[in-house]
Amino acid sequence: MIPEYLGTAMLFIQPEHCVPLQIIPETGSGARRLGGTPPIGIVPPSGSTGLAYFATLPLVGNPAAHVSIFVSRLEQLMCMRGRVNPSGGIEVCVHYALPRNPSPTPWDSHLSASRLGVLPEADDWIVDDDGSRRIRPGHKLGGRPHLIRTNARLIEDLQQLARRKYIHVAQFDFPGADDATVSGNWPFADGIFSLFASQPYGADDWAWCWDF
Repeated sequence: MIPEYLGTAMLFIQPEHCVPLQIIPETGSGARRLGGTPPIGIVPPSGSTGLAYFATLPLVGNPAAHVSIFVSRLEQLMCMRGRVNPSGGIEVCVHYALPRNPSPTPWDSHLSASRLGVLPEADDWIVDDDGSRRIRPGHKLGGRPHLIRTNARLIEDLQQLARRKYIHVAQFDFPGADDATVSGNWPFADGIFSLFASQPYGADDWAWCWDF
């Protein structure tokens, strides 16, 4: 069961809140997962075998649905860092909850299989040890993107997304001390990846950014 606070109101009305995520061991069942094989029958829309499965998340704004993320190799993402990208490098597939594929596929992740635990809703602003206030890094649903660095183009691109009613679907950071051990090459190096979307969550309603 997906908690009620993953519903529409939290992100469309109160973007100052987020739902932190935690990588946990692959035990039990559940549709929220990272690494391993993709859900049964789910492939990148392009069908390209140059993409690898990354994670499956509940789709905020439609809690019954999930989104699976497929990523290109790091060397292909390098030329897209530090900006908002409407397509290319990342592909997503929206679907209902499905079990993990028990058999190997051409899109298997380079990461070991894990699950994603949902933590209680939290303030998206945190205070550092030095007393400075900043947007929460780490893995999370909703809130705002934590930017490692900014530039005029990136800020304008993000403002355009906001004007077009995009929401911040999810953010992934490099695994930390509170996460379960993940083996394999993390696809975003030690940077932060953010995924954005707008309704009705069609093929052209997604954007992403990444930097390190």
